[in-house]
Amino acid sequence: MDATTLVNGKPSHTLDVRDRGLAYGDGVFETIALKQGQVQLWQGHQQRLVTGLMTLGIVADEAAAVNLVNTIVDDIKIAYLLFGHPQGVIKITITRGSGGRGYAAPSLPHPTRIVSMLPWPPDRNHLSSEGVRVRVCQHRWSNNAALAGVKHLNRLDQVMARNEWTDIDIHEGIMLNQRGHVISGVMSNIFIEIDGALMTPKLDQCGIKGTMAQLVRAIAKQCGIKLVEHEVTLDALINADAAFITNSLNGIWPIIELASYTPRCTSTPAYWPISPLIIKLQKALAQHLSEQLTVADLC
Repeated sequence: MDATTLVNGKPSHTLDVRDRGLAYGDGVFETIALKQGQVQLWQGHQQRLVTGLMTLGIVADEAAAVNLVNTIVDDIKIAYLLFGHPQGVIKITITRGSGGRGYAAPSLPHPTRIVSMLPWPPDRNHLSSEGVRVRVCQHRWSNNAALAGVKHLNRLDQVMARNEWTDIDIHEGIMLNQRGHVISGVMSNIFIEIDGALMTPKLDQCGIKGTMAQLVRAIAKQCGIKLVEHEVTLDALINADAAFITNSLNGIWPIIELASYTPRCTSTPAYWPISPLIIKLQKALAQHLSEQLTVADLC
């Protein structure tokens, strides 16, 4: 299955070498699941795009951000027709566009829109039921309160962390902040279960506010499950009753093992069960995801 890419609404695989997304990571992106012609979690992705565009100042105001996202919707519909498959991955990238030499942004930017339809990643569906093995990454999140939560194009912290392992039996890496507290996975948000309640790290200094994580929080509330944001230490993770990670493509992946690491000069892997609470959330999530907007219904 071939990928389909539009640049500013036209089929293309090239980009101006002066584009600020390439030069400075000056832009935002979203990765969205396309299943049976449904664009999953579109409202959450749309809102995060608007927030990111405004935070970076790529647009003048919310109205301009909404107009730009509406143009992206038109691009998605064209790309979907060209792609010709009901399942895949939608990748949206918006940069500030081309600019001159230097960091100063153009006073009147002309954003670049890139929409790609990509094949669905193989060999991962079983992980929702079987669980995943993770490791703790040595590379840590950089603190930046101004950009915390924004899915901007500079993802070097995650690139550095992901390059730490090649073992195919390790499915994700756990990233810490500069103080050594758990923040997220390399490509996911993390939740731990303690006494029937959920805890998830505060993301006010670093990390990404995931769209799937936001939905899981809402589902937990509907199910009457207590959920708090709090600093999460490695000890809290290790001693949790259960743990899971989320992202927009994978949904909920239970964590079943933390590979050996060395806290306090010991080297002991940690293990967790796939708890009834996790299964309950997975079932509620599956019901919610069965009721998503189709490409034709996007607006």
